[in-house]
Amino acid sequence: MVKKSPINLKDLERYYDLNHEKEDFPDHLLNQLPDGEFENANTWLIKRYLENGNRLPANIEMRILDLLPHLSGWEAKLHLLQILPYIVIPKSRSATIRKILLALIKENNKFIRAWAYNGLYHLQLCHPEYKTEMISLLNKAYDNEAPSVRARIRNMLGDDEWLS
Repeated sequence: MVKKSPINLKDLERYYDLNHEKEDFPDHLLNQLPDGEFENANTWLIKRYLENGNRLPANIEMRILDLLPHLSGWEAKLHLLQILPYIVIPKSRSATIRKILLALIKENNKFIRAWAYNGLYHLQLCHPEYKTEMISLLNKAYDNEAPSVRARIRNMLGDDEWLS
C-alpha cells in the first residue's frame, strides 16, 4: 500500500481501481491498522469503498469501530468518523463509541470535532435513547463552535427542526 502522508490521491485512486473488487479488500486494509505508516491511506480507501456503495460484513464493521481510539493521525481519525454513517453501531458498542465521540468533540482539530458531532448524531439514529443528550450537545455546539463545525451540524441535520 501507499505509505505517504499526506495522501497521494492519484496513487490511491489507482490502487483502489485495481483492488476494490477483491473479496478481501477491506480486510486486507484493516489488517495493516493501526499503523501510522498506513493509517491515512488505508482509512481513505475504506471510506472510498463505502462511499461507492459497497457494504461491509458486521465483523469488519466491529473492527472499524474498535480502531477509532487507536489511530494516531488526525486524517485517519477523520476518515473513520466519516465512515460511521455507513456502519450500524450495535448496542454492545454504543456506550464505548459514545465515550470516544464525546472525547473527540473536545479535540483542537475542527474537522475532528465537526465529524465527531456527526458521529454522535449517527449514534442517536442507531440508538434513540441518546437523542435527548445529542440534541443538547448539538445545540450547545451550534451556539459555541467555530463556523466550520456549525456548517457540518447544519449539513447533517438538513431539514430537522432540532435547533429551533
